Amino acid sequence: MCTSLRFLNQTKNGRFTFCNHSKLFQITFNNLCFEFYEWELENFKTYLSALTESEWDNADTFDSGKIPISVGNKYFIILVSEEELFELRTLLNSEDKMIPILRAKDIEYRYIEN
Repeated sequence: MCTSLRFLNQTKNGRFTFCNHSKLFQITFNNLCFEFYEWELENFKTYLSALTESEWDNADTFDSGKIPISVGNKYFIILVSEEELFELRTLLNSEDKMIPILRAKDIEYRYIEN
């Protein structure tokens, strides 16, 4: 494991790290991976915080309940649910070190009756 890698925050589906060697922030969320320099990360945070419900409610081209997030290229758009957007915002808020309270559906386990 890289010794210059520092964990900033972690959620159920993601991890937010910083590498001192490359000076890159890395966000791994579900099956997505983003790498940002500091100024790019601030722009991405601003973009996510500016997303409002009215922007995606009127979008007929997307599945209902999915929020479009444009990432750099006009031909590439990520669709996330409202819950995933909230988790992504929480993941990027590394100043808030509150431990989230798990709900029963957050715990993945297999129930076997003997």
